[in-house]
Amino acid sequence: MGKTEMVEAAELARLPLFEGVDPSDLAALAKTSVRRHLGDGETLVDAGSPISEVHWLEKGQLALRVIYEYRWVLVSTLHAGDMLGWSALREDPTALSTARAIGPATLVSMPASGLLELLAGGSPQSRLLLKRLFGIATHHLDESRVQLLQLGREGVISAG
Repeated sequence: MGKTEMVEAAELARLPLFEGVDPSDLAALAKTSVRRHLGDGETLVDAGSPISEVHWLEKGQLALRVIYEYRWVLVSTLHAGDMLGWSALREDPTALSTARAIGPATLVSMPASGLLELLAGGSPQSRLLLKRLFGIATHHLDESRVQLLQLGREGVISAG
């Protein structure tokens, strides 16, 4: 899957979740994190497959899709700055949707276990990071709500 390269702790500190966190607190997580480069149409993860990483989209777009009644349904389009791979943070970590690049895309990927360890570390930063993570989750849920409210309002589509 695409090309990968190592990520420095200072680069992690620039991600929205870690903004303002001292890079030395992110050193262990950086050792296991990578930057991924996906080509147009390349799949990051397939729905139903086991997952173990959380990702931050740095550049490009990703389509999140599911199969419903034998056809693909677009769940969401992710843009630079968005987080994905939430399911890796839960019990039975399996992907709930297929993530595919729309054009070239660059992501920072980190093991969910390393992120969970940092969140549960008991440091003063842990509480801040948990609040930010829940804030990001709330934002994603609100975007999903807005998208669901638009279903059925596409209007009449005709052939000419």
